[in-house]
Amino acid sequence: MKRKNGGKILVSICCGIVVGAAIGAIHWATVPHDRELVTHIFLGDLVAALSTMIVCLAIQLRQEEVHFASAMSRAAIVSELNHHVRNAVFPLCLAVQKSGDKDASQLANDAVERINVALKEATADAISGRASYAEENGSKNGSLLVH
Repeated sequence: MKRKNGGKILVSICCGIVVGAAIGAIHWATVPHDRELVTHIFLGDLVAALSTMIVCLAIQLRQEEVHFASAMSRAAIVSELNHHVRNAVFPLCLAVQKSGDKDASQLANDAVERINVALKEATADAISGRASYAEENGSKNGSLLVH
């Protein structure tokens, strides 16, 4: 996480330097070279560069916050799906186990394991953003779309 924040700070500093240098170059080319005036303009350019750094960092942090909230929303959807699927399958597994048929019991265990794998994959896809639960590209029923 610290590595990511270091990158955000570096991007913000670079943006501030670019803005400060561009403004400084424009002022150097267009403003008369009076020492007192240039000093005041330079301080204004420095404030603009620092402001750019702060705004750039704020934008990046806001984007990360939105991404985190979106990931949490997708995780909640998958968690709810997981809960409902397990509640639906549990009585079936109990009935198969109660019957005492070893082949049916093994088949039920295999099916539950496949469901577990599918739910783990769906959770990973939802949290990473590789799956979308919205209507896209002409999908009419809002089905799961994997990118």
